[in-house]
Amino acid sequence: MKIFGFTEHGGPGVASIIDVPEPVAGPGQVLIEMLATSVNPGDLNTREGANTFEVNFPMAMGREAAGRVLAVGEGVDHVAPGDEVFGSAASGHGAFGEQVLLDAASTTPVPDGLDVVDAACIPVAYATAYDVLDHLNLGRGQTLVVIGAGGGVGTAVTSLARARGVEVVGVASAGKRDVVTRLGGTHVESGEGWVDRVRAVVDEPTALFDLVGGDVLAEGAGLVGDPVNIISVADPQQAGELGGSGVERRRTREIYAQVAALLAEGKAEVTISRILPLADAAEAVAAVEDGHAEGKVAVTARE
Repeated sequence: MKIFGFTEHGGPGVASIIDVPEPVAGPGQVLIEMLATSVNPGDLNTREGANTFEVNFPMAMGREAAGRVLAVGEGVDHVAPGDEVFGSAASGHGAFGEQVLLDAASTTPVPDGLDVVDAACIPVAYATAYDVLDHLNLGRGQTLVVIGAGGGVGTAVTSLARARGVEVVGVASAGKRDVVTRLGGTHVESGEGWVDRVRAVVDEPTALFDLVGGDVLAEGAGLVGDPVNIISVADPQQAGELGGSGVERRRTREIYAQVAALLAEGKAEVTISRILPLADAAEAVAAVEDGHAEGKVAVTARE
């Protein structure tokens, strides 16, 4: 079986197509034929050894996938061979492979009306966005500033927020204006003076969601009246120092199913800029690693 993975931590050069034995579903796991997966910035941290995900070499990249169930492990009775599902990769396993082990606690049926490639983008970006909106308890008529609105999580939170009637001011590069506005947000160009440009749109937004961190987050903190409404996934510690927080992730099939239903019903949408085959996974990862990808970049089993 082929995976796109790595046998040591490091930069882009350590990852390649590798032949490995076919996996076996253990207790609490679901084995799928991978139909789609996607690239997330956290995948780069895993490759580099910079986060806390368990790694077993050789390790496939990727933390989420969708596909067809091949087998289920002991204790799994909510899905069966032949079902189309999506979910988070099992601990110690990745998702960029011809077959993928999913954590059964997160494995969710793909609902009618939802494309399997879109489903593969839910566990990381779209479920994170959903958790952020629940944490902030935002509703109709309130305003959310999104720093980094053109990327995977940024487009996800913009689309899901608009589905709740939340007004979104999306801070992103000029090249991502079209995607922000297409999703219903008001685009504000990033770069020097961006805070003043936001204030020209909304005097005091309800909340701030950050995907950049550093000086940009520090500059934007003064936009909101109550710092508890600052959330950062780029630097939760910095957000905490400013009076805000990170976000608690709920990687459960109940949450995944709620997000999937919104997408299947057309109340929100998945933004995918590129879809590449597993053989070209290095190109897909590079597209995210350069920091300019619009929305999500997906990898599929198709050539």
